[in-house]
Amino acid sequence: MKPTLTLFTAFVSSSLLMAAPVAAQDYSRSSSRNFDNCDYGNYIITNSGGCVDLSGNNSNRYNFYEAKFLTALKNAGISISYEACEAGILGHYQPDYNRITMCQNNRQDFNLYIETLAHETWHVVQDCAAGLDNGKLIPIMSSDASTFRSILISLRSSDWQSLNLYDPKHLPYEGEAFFMEKRPDQVLQALNACANGR
Repeated sequence: MKPTLTLFTAFVSSSLLMAAPVAAQDYSRSSSRNFDNCDYGNYIITNSGGCVDLSGNNSNRYNFYEAKFLTALKNAGISISYEACEAGILGHYQPDYNRITMCQNNRQDFNLYIETLAHETWHVVQDCAAGLDNGKLIPIMSSDASTFRSILISLRSSDWQSLNLYDPKHLPYEGEAFFMEKRPDQVLQALNACANGR
């Protein structure tokens, strides 16, 4: 393993361990909101592990992330296109071309768009960790079984519905991306760290 990759992987893993829940639990999706555990649908998790509710009157909190992602992706040499895709596809990353495609025709709302952008950008981080321009991705958090198990346990039921559509060999890559899509700050930090290490 290259020294840069080792340092990058250690940086990402330590950042994520701070943001990961201490104990995974099966949270009820009842009408009461448990903000300490992000027990609601529209949220992000900050660097400090706090939850930010994106619903209600203050739904524009996510808007500044688009510019951050577009700048970070450009700096990393990743192109982004907005296209029409088949039904149900929100976006995808093509490591052979260093390109993210966002599916405009299936875009439902801005918060989901940012989650999708964070999800696909995590695949860029996986690509960058493997070495951009080689068409390969490596899962970053899957090398430690207990960390990866915690990630899988913490995923939402809607994430599992989506994960069940993938080939099982993609579970390490997609499980991480679903986990990270709610953590745009950590995704941006990891992308910037990887891009700066090129």
